[in-house]
Amino acid sequence: MNLDTGNTPRDRAFSAILSKGKIAMVQVDETDRSFWTLPGRGVEEGETREEAAVREAMEETNLRIKVIRFLFDRTYSAGTEYCFLAEPQHGEDQIKLGYDPELNGNEQVLKKAAWIPIEDLKDDLHVSRVIGSLSQEEIAKYSIRL
Repeated sequence: MNLDTGNTPRDRAFSAILSKGKIAMVQVDETDRSFWTLPGRGVEEGETREEAAVREAMEETNLRIKVIRFLFDRTYSAGTEYCFLAEPQHGEDQIKLGYDPELNGNEQVLKKAAWIPIEDLKDDLHVSRVIGSLSQEEIAKYSIRL
């Protein structure tokens, strides 16, 4: 899941999946670092960024999501990343660690998936941008306490 894809630019799509004051996150363990991040990865040929965000959420967290709206974009080392506000479909909020289909079983870097209180992550690079992109109505709807 190394986000740097070399010299070839590749758009990345990910989702801020919110429910009951929490945000869905995945833990990534790479050879030289370990971190929590929003579920998402590269946009595949022929799919929209929104479709990629939905697919990646399912692959990494086993959550069926509904994209609410686009939140922000940001340049990163391998191209541009696009963040979408999303929520679990039909109240299905059972998160379960998924996998990266581009990697073999023994190469998997995804180690955990969890709902984390959003206020615990307000200093995270992406989560802080998510919070800053939400309307007051969305903050109330998702029971976010800051």
